[in-house]
Amino acid sequence: MALSFRLLGRSALFLIIMAFACRVAQPGQAPATPNLEEQVRTEEAVCIVNLRTINAAQIAYQGGDETKGFARSLRELGPAGAGILGQGISTGMKSGYRFRLVPERTAANQPVRHYIITAQPVKRLVKHQRSFFTDETGVIRSTTQKRAATSADPPLEAPHK
Repeated sequence: MALSFRLLGRSALFLIIMAFACRVAQPGQAPATPNLEEQVRTEEAVCIVNLRTINAAQIAYQGGDETKGFARSLRELGPAGAGILGQGISTGMKSGYRFRLVPERTAANQPVRHYIITAQPVKRLVKHQRSFFTDETGVIRSTTQKRAATSADPPLEAPHK
């Protein structure tokens, strides 16, 4: 009697485990929600790297030639243009952020000497998620207010050594 109870117990345990495994592995089911704060910090860190990448691309594009100036758009830096930026950033959307490059107003035959880049979350995931701003100086600024960052916002703190 004890043997058959043990077998029934093992069978029931096996069925419970299989039912759980099937439930977890159902196609189309969303995975467990990651820590939202961690996701936001990761997206912000990637955004900062992307802003630095765009600034570096602008420097490479200009090539030290002030008569050439900076690019007027992200697409101009991308694969269809100078080929300095990858497809993702050059479309203006990457890793949860929308990037916008705004050159100074100049005549078409005049070089662009100043530009700004803003990066805002496509969708704010938490109230204090940051928006960013940078320009040809390379200084990155941020705000947690629900607006685009500007040159008046505080710069990011330098990493501690």
